[in-house]
Amino acid sequence: MKRTASLTLLASLAGANSLNSPFPYNSTVPTPFHVSVDSSFIEESRLKASLYRPSVDLLDGDISNAGWLEGPPHANMTALAEYWSKDYDWAKAQDEINANSSHFAITIPSTGNYKYPVPLHFVHERSDADNAIPLLLLHGWPSTHREWSKVIEPLRSPTESSTQAFHVVVPDLPGFGFSPAPVSSGMDAREMGDALNQLMIKLGYDKYGVVGTDLGWVVSLFIAADSPDNVIGFFSDFWFIQANATDLERRAQNQTTEEETLYIDSNQDFVNNHFSYSLAHEQTPLAIGQAMSDTPVGFAGWIWHLVYWINDGYEYTFDELITNTVLLSIQGAFANIRSYKTTLPLLSELPYINVPTGASVWGLNGGPLASLGNAQLTPRSWIERLVNLKFYSKHEHGGHFPAQTEPEVWSADLQSFFGGLVN
Repeated sequence: MKRTASLTLLASLAGANSLNSPFPYNSTVPTPFHVSVDSSFIEESRLKASLYRPSVDLLDGDISNAGWLEGPPHANMTALAEYWSKDYDWAKAQDEINANSSHFAITIPSTGNYKYPVPLHFVHERSDADNAIPLLLLHGWPSTHREWSKVIEPLRSPTESSTQAFHVVVPDLPGFGFSPAPVSSGMDAREMGDALNQLMIKLGYDKYGVVGTDLGWVVSLFIAADSPDNVIGFFSDFWFIQANATDLERRAQNQTTEEETLYIDSNQDFVNNHFSYSLAHEQTPLAIGQAMSDTPVGFAGWIWHLVYWINDGYEYTFDELITNTVLLSIQGAFANIRSYKTTLPLLSELPYINVPTGASVWGLNGGPLASLGNAQLTPRSWIERLVNLKFYSKHEHGGHFPAQTEPEVWSADLQSFFGGLVN
């Protein structure tokens, strides 16, 4: 009776938060899910795009805003708004999302300290390979389950029979995409990890691998820490490890290796000069979330500004930018933006991970800001401070979303790591 009442409460609150897409809240077992976004929401977004008022560039903008230091220029934003209002086709994107993946929904009754049900949308693709490993893939911000769209099929059905295959599970984290937003504070990375571990067990996967990047990296670390008996291996392409006092002292005395020096200087430049979006998300998520929910083109520009820096020169199409923005806007931006408030404080509490771990690191040397080129090339020895590292691969290029920019190389790293664990 209590669980039914909680589910009813969740459904009513989610409705009030305008999910703009139907969700089967009462499904405590995996239920097929069809992506169907309210057409009125899509048309309202198109209308707002047609009314978008861009800011003007400064006369010396080519200098003062070099590398988009202050934000996307007038011409880029105007072109994006015009394309959205006249040419963008959400129906085509939605059909592709439905056609290319098997979608499901489930409601996890509750997690460790979060006392409300956790509704989740996820993609589940089983492999035909006898030795396939169940694999949980967790995205970050500004992403959804679509971050992994280029690697799902290569992981599920590799072209070479000797290559490790996987049963792939790809959720939207709570408040992202089609996973309804939390109804109360307290849904942090650890609670997400608890819910996702329950999801894997409900799917029949008592033993599985976990992959996480960005926010999903933190969630994955807590899954590996809290449920080590369920996790056969942990893999990530993102290692946001900050220099400690000893590292900074060694750097000041020129005692760091060249690799450490490049990483420290580049990573600190990012944190000190290009991290304002994160502070806004962490400190004032409701204020910035309200603003972004009201202006779809403005939200797309907010996202574009960040990914332009960190994706190693990858040129996003307008369709990619807009579809990603729509997926983060369906239920408003507040919930996914607020994930920074609940997650960043946990970075200081990360435990040592005994689960066998694989790391691939990817440079930003093709991006517009040369000073950020090494910001993600975390040295192997630094990663070993945090995890039981069994695999390390370093790439000068690839950026923050290598599963999108370098899907073949990224997949090969992951398959090598997990294949080495079971063979």
